Amino acid sequence: MNDPTLPSIVELPPEKPPHPLLQFGNWKVNTFVPPILLALVWVLNNSPLVSLMTGFHIWMHEFGHATAAWMTGKRATPLPFGWTPVESDYSPFVYWGLLLMFGILFVTGWKERKPWPMVVAVALAGAQYWMTWRLTDYQQEFLWGPFCGVGGEFYLSTLFMLFFYMQLPEKFQWGLCRYVFFIIGASAFLHIIVYWNQVYHGTADIPMGSMINGEDDSNGDMNRLMDDYGWKKIEIRTVYQHLGYGCWFALILVWGLFAARLDKVADWIAEKILPGE
Repeated sequence: MNDPTLPSIVELPPEKPPHPLLQFGNWKVNTFVPPILLALVWVLNNSPLVSLMTGFHIWMHEFGHATAAWMTGKRATPLPFGWTPVESDYSPFVYWGLLLMFGILFVTGWKERKPWPMVVAVALAGAQYWMTWRLTDYQQEFLWGPFCGVGGEFYLSTLFMLFFYMQLPEKFQWGLCRYVFFIIGASAFLHIIVYWNQVYHGTADIPMGSMINGEDDSNGDMNRLMDDYGWKKIEIRTVYQHLGYGCWFALILVWGLFAARLDKVADWIAEKILPGE
């Protein structure tokens, strides 16, 4: 006979697994969803609805300047109307603040036995050290100044798409958010790839000047590449076109690794060497 003074034990129903589209280990999602999304964004970019994405394209350019500045220990503020003020002096707050963020990402990945956040954290910390302490002031200004505006449109949009495959710690709620980042990144990537392919083949002009002061602004990124760093127009066309090729290669390589399920190797290593929860 049950004792009424004892608390009853209530069995909780098993936790419902997330929708397949939100699962990181789902082979079908990793293989088929990114190409389908890329095709849909291509249609979006060639429709009147592309105007909805123009602001993201501009901000991607400004974040290109800002991320290069941050990685060299400089304060920068990416503004959404085509301007990113950068303080040329080294800022310990920026350098150590970023490094702290990389450390938190690494520790969280370690605790949750997720290898990719740890790999990214180490790679970013290494890049930050090299860019801050190994590059000269002249080289640093070249990166956060004229080069990484357009350059950022290439590499940041590529990273936005590649992060689709990365299983970030649970706190980020990345299962759904990665779709938003992929669409934004894909739109910016296809926009800049198409434009610079036209520039490379001579059907579009190199974008001289700046967004705020117009094409006659001598402080525009392309103007400074030629006037301050001695680049020729053929060099500008070639470098950015080949940067686009490199981004395509990275996208196809990572997609192929996950389609071939080689990402499971990293998960297997993590299970062997990382402590359990």
